[in-house]
Amino acid sequence: MSRRVLIAIGIVLMIALGSHMPAAMAAAPSKPITITWWINPWRIAPPGFPDDKAPTAEDFPKWASEEFMRLNPGVTVKYEVVTNTGFDQKIAAAILAGNPPDVLRPIGFKREWARQGLLEPIDDYLTAEERQDFYQYALDVGKVSGRYYLFPWNNSNNGMGSTLLINPAVFKERGVSTPSLPERGWTVDEFMQAAQRLTFDRDGDGKTDVYALSFPAKELLVMMGWMHVFGARLFNADQTEVVLNSPEGVRALQFIVDAIYKYKIAPEGAAGMGIYDSISMFHQGKTAMGYGGPYEIGRIDRYVKDGQLKEAFPVHITQYPHLAEIGPIAHHTSGGFVVFKQRDAEKKKVVMDFARFLTSKDNMTLLKSLLYVTARKSVNKDLYKGSTFEKEVDVYTRALDYGIPYFGTDITTDPIDKHLQAMFEAALGRTKTPKQALDDFAREANKILFKK
Repeated sequence: MSRRVLIAIGIVLMIALGSHMPAAMAAAPSKPITITWWINPWRIAPPGFPDDKAPTAEDFPKWASEEFMRLNPGVTVKYEVVTNTGFDQKIAAAILAGNPPDVLRPIGFKREWARQGLLEPIDDYLTAEERQDFYQYALDVGKVSGRYYLFPWNNSNNGMGSTLLINPAVFKERGVSTPSLPERGWTVDEFMQAAQRLTFDRDGDGKTDVYALSFPAKELLVMMGWMHVFGARLFNADQTEVVLNSPEGVRALQFIVDAIYKYKIAPEGAAGMGIYDSISMFHQGKTAMGYGGPYEIGRIDRYVKDGQLKEAFPVHITQYPHLAEIGPIAHHTSGGFVVFKQRDAEKKKVVMDFARFLTSKDNMTLLKSLLYVTARKSVNKDLYKGSTFEKEVDVYTRALDYGIPYFGTDITTDPIDKHLQAMFEAALGRTKTPKQALDDFAREANKILFKK
């Protein structure tokens, strides 16, 4: 066969296969291109990472940057891991200075960025297959005025506000049955009966050694989960008014206060508790139940590897308790990557390719190392099949089927978060009654959000 014929065949094959080449295999740019991206700490194990070590927040972004550069000569990728504390302030300052990163994994999608023209719409970069593969609600998280602005990545969060964790050893010690599979759901009455038996003095000194659980007032997702158990909602149906001070809201907050001070199934001092206080109590065996989903089970293993925890212990996932007239609840959210406005067309394509690279099927499977659920149906289908955690992930995803967004769908609630936290702190610290705390919060929140 002549050289000319071989070249012709090669050209035909390249044309035939070109449309199937992954985004990361794009042709080299005509000029050097530098991409910047920021991500908050995600301790994801990259390919080939040792099983006996706990990944750091640097490992995944370092690998992703280097791998994309390897596949794309002429492209430089610079990453920065931005701590959760001060994350929003840092990105706000970068936007104000006109120098945001090209790609960002925001802590909560900011719709105002899209409305202000700060983000690139991604509609033209989503294939028909991807539109079918991504969960629609994950896509809708980043939908503004009919266009998409977020490449979905993780489905749900670390489980806060969606599910509880239980220590089966403590349940067995106290002769308490765990809720039944496949959903591990239970009613509020069943929960309270179990909680009272799970609160006990183990060493006989007259002091409570183990509580059923804790109520961290500073962790809004966890606390809003309890509010939703009783049918309370942050907003009215058309999202024009804060209505958390409804009778359902008062009942929910009174339940929490009574759980601490009347039934004593949770420790006092809740007004000063954050989520890490709650996690620590669960890890130390001071509570029979904690909060979170599969990610928090993985935290136990990571803490053992880091030396923060002496030994691992079995954990099951269960739903928040529910009222029959309301049904099970969970928090519904997804996260992903946004692309800030690009001035150069060639760079824009490379930046979009990088965002698609991060959220590709293969790279999304890396979330398994955190026991996260992904935003792709095809990846989730077999991701945990045969795994030690298969049952727990199944319970978690079943809970998410009942999920709703606790903080609305088209409103930025950041300006009222500190007031919401103050409300929980006041009620749990008993400086205000539940009704007083809720009324004061609703009044202030409506003034801030709706000028009422």
